[in-house]
Amino acid sequence: MGIPKQYRSISYRKSNTAAVAKEISEHSSAVVITQNGVPAFGCVSMEEYYQTQETNALLKLINMGRREIEQGNLRPLSDARTHLDQHFRRS
Repeated sequence: MGIPKQYRSISYRKSNTAAVAKEISEHSSAVVITQNGVPAFGCVSMEEYYQTQETNALLKLINMGRREIEQGNLRPLSDARTHLDQHFRRS
């Protein structure tokens, strides 16, 4: 996505919501909404929002895995495969 290039005041957003939504969807870019000249929040397309949520979930899983490794909660691959094979044979 990159750095947002569009900045709109909150009063502009209030009176031109449809135009801002169209701008976001057509250009796949974020729009920063300012309040009193200070960036207050960003608007992104739903696609961008969901992609960000998926990325955050994957990063959390990676961090959880790293913590497990640091705590020594790991087993050799061969043991893990044996455990999974036994588990799925029972099911």
